[in-house]
This record gives sequence, C-alpha cells and structure tokens, in this order.
Amino acid sequence: MEDFLAKELKARHAILSGMPGDVSITILMRPFLRHQEIVDTSIRLDAIDLPSNRLGDLAGKSFEFPTNPDEGYIDGSIYLDNAHHPVDVSSLNFSKSRDGLLTLVVKGVYVFDLGGLDSPGNTPFILAATVSSCAV
Repeated sequence: MEDFLAKELKARHAILSGMPGDVSITILMRPFLRHQEIVDTSIRLDAIDLPSNRLGDLAGKSFEFPTNPDEGYIDGSIYLDNAHHPVDVSSLNFSKSRDGLLTLVVKGVYVFDLGGLDSPGNTPFILAATVSSCAV
C-alpha cells in the first residue's frame, strides 16, 4: 500500500441504519484505480449513539465523539488491500444542502499504521456525502 494516497478516498453517499442509540452508517466511497484494478470500498461505522436514525431529526445537528478506546467511540473501519483498517471518527455533522437533501460531514482519522501498512500512517480526513436513511 506504499503508493496509496488517502486523497483517493472520496465519499459518494452515506446510508444510516439501525435504531436510535445504536445507529450504523455505511459511507460508500467513489471507486478508484490502483495497480490496474478498480477499488470499490466503503467505510463502516457502528455503535453510534445518535438520538434518532431519521434524517429530519438529525438535520442541523452536530455530534462529537471520543476516539477508540475511550467509552462512546464509534467503531469504524475501511477495507483496503485485503485488510480492515480502523477509522476513528471525532465528529458527525448533518446539514441541509441547497437542494433540500441532507449532507453528512464526517471528521476523523484513517488509522493505517495498525493494519500492517508502511504508509501513509495515520491520516486525518474530512468527508462529505449526501445521506439517506433506512428508517421508516
């Protein structure tokens, strides 16, 4: 993964699922080419203590989280180069976009140094994507 650049990881859409107090978010990433192969992956965030999984309830709200291993952290990972790599999320922000959709902004750190990668090490990121919900 030595030539991998975290800047290639761009969000395309996020999906909320689960129940209030135990929400999961899957962030689908834009596919990219690496070593002549298409990489199509996603970030999975689990055990998120959000008051709701309904978009209307979350619009205009921001949430801060501690990082692993502190209590209340978001259990996150991304699958790259045949391995799961931790993703530490420090904040989630839900805001209405001009077109009336909800945008999720995620701030965190890719923890690539724990996955046996030589580089790029721990890499801070900010991702933004339109979000939908499985809530009925």
